[in-house]
Amino acid sequence: MTKKLGFVRGILCDIDGTLYFRGRVIPYAVETVSYLQDKGYKIVFLTNTDSKPPIEVLNTLLNFGFSVNSDDIFTPIIAIKEYISQFPDKNSYFLASEQVKPEFQNFSQVSENEIPDFVVISDFSDDWRIERLNQAFKHVLKGAKLIGSQGNRYFLDQDGNPKIDTGSLVRMVADAAHVKPLILGKPNSDYFKLALEKIGVNANEAIIIGDDIESDIQGAENTGIKGILVKTGKGQKKFQKNFHSKIDPFLTLNSISELRKLL
Repeated sequence: MTKKLGFVRGILCDIDGTLYFRGRVIPYAVETVSYLQDKGYKIVFLTNTDSKPPIEVLNTLLNFGFSVNSDDIFTPIIAIKEYISQFPDKNSYFLASEQVKPEFQNFSQVSENEIPDFVVISDFSDDWRIERLNQAFKHVLKGAKLIGSQGNRYFLDQDGNPKIDTGSLVRMVADAAHVKPLILGKPNSDYFKLALEKIGVNANEAIIIGDDIESDIQGAENTGIKGILVKTGKGQKKFQKNFHSKIDPFLTLNSISELRKLL
């Protein structure tokens, strides 16, 4: 028997793997999102994408035909900027892609010989040199607070092949320096709480729909949000063969299009 979702006001919707995958929109995803918007559900599009600025995430959705605006998008880059903005007197060291670097240009950054207050590690795979990661590690050893853009162990590239993601690198630095990082992306509960604040919805009135059992489902359920796993993107069986999870989604759907039957 299908579980009942109960009263739902807000939806946290994952993007890559849930709305589109490998450059193609998931069938009926655009129509489903439009249906939910017309029904009055408050939706925030939640992603761990940290290699691109938020405007590119928005433009990708617009190009696929989704009706969204910048206020509907929440990414780790937005969360990091909001967090660091609380400390205008502190300096930071950023590991980021060339596309994302301009997002941080208004923040105070250290010179080569200074020790920062914050070390921020996001996607830097366009210049993936171990020397850069080692510099971040040395700063953390000397007392800088380690901030990670997200906690994903791996992601799937355009060909569906798994690649090490930012979360694995952040954990490596944290383990080596014996510190606990602040993760400002999924699956950290604070990230989900910030997303709920954007739409003014309590956790018990919200659901998340996503394709990643760890990042989307476990993270949300740790926050008190019902998790719906879709069998698209990472949720496809062929991508789960080497990963055995004990996480139990509230519901599992073939794709986001089935959400229309439930809401």
